[in-house]
Amino acid sequence: MREFTILIGQLFFIALLQTVLELFIDPKEKPKHVQILNIACIIGSLYLLLQFVFQYLMGEISTFVNFSF
Repeated sequence: MREFTILIGQLFFIALLQTVLELFIDPKEKPKHVQILNIACIIGSLYLLLQFVFQYLMGEISTFVNFSF
């Protein structure tokens, strides 16, 4: 449960950072910069989520289910 709380905190920090950086970038002047920022934040969040899944959840699931690989 501690790891899940850390994951939620990290995702919240990414969302907060994205919001703050969007304040400094004017979407009307630089729409490509906003798109790049959004994509970077989504990729960062996805990386953290996949890391959590493979590091913690797969170990827990494998104790209940016998995988063939």
